[in-house]
Amino acid sequence: MNEIFQNIQNAKHIEIIVQADFMGSASALYTYILTLHKKVSMVYRAENIDKKFSFLPWFEKIKSSDIPSADLSIICDFSAKSLYEVFQINAIKLNKKMATALYGALIYETQGFKKGVDGTTFAMAEVLIACGAAHTLCVDAILQNTSLAFLRLQSIMFRNMFLQNCAKAAVFTICEEELKATGANMEDAYKIMQEAFKLEYVEMVVLLDSDHEYEIIKVKYKEK
Repeated sequence: MNEIFQNIQNAKHIEIIVQADFMGSASALYTYILTLHKKVSMVYRAENIDKKFSFLPWFEKIKSSDIPSADLSIICDFSAKSLYEVFQINAIKLNKKMATALYGALIYETQGFKKGVDGTTFAMAEVLIACGAAHTLCVDAILQNTSLAFLRLQSIMFRNMFLQNCAKAAVFTICEEELKATGANMEDAYKIMQEAFKLEYVEMVVLLDSDHEYEIIKVKYKEK
């Protein structure tokens, strides 16, 4: 990632390609580049953007198409901790917007400090709060933002769910009509299928497209 930071120094207009699971990191990187007084744009190429990330700084600046004038394109697919460590190594001072974006990403990636955490995770959180991270806003937005559309789709998906392979595999189905009827999107469906891991024996979750002969849309495995 150090090479990315070196390239940023030499670029005039940087385009950040935002990935769905790394919105917070993209926001923090965008803010950092602004402090360098360089031109920067964020681009999210997918159709639907999860509105729960709307608390992130510069969320309203995200564009839907590439920037032809950009002379550097960065695919933001790195975790909050990875970006934070680079900021620390390079002695980059975190402002409130950067701290909030990284804290939001940390909450999202650890599912509220329940997954993949160690002492360094909490030490990072402490530093971010000291730097002005709006931690309550992040927690409320990431962990408590459940829309009516989400609940409607959740009801449909669990009603149609079935178990296979001695209850080790949970299988969900989805179709375009159900998405339209509920007002939800595929990102909601991906989150709902994840909930099946709360069942005692489930080790794998599969989402099928019932519009296209039950093609596999996504497969997830329980983390060991």
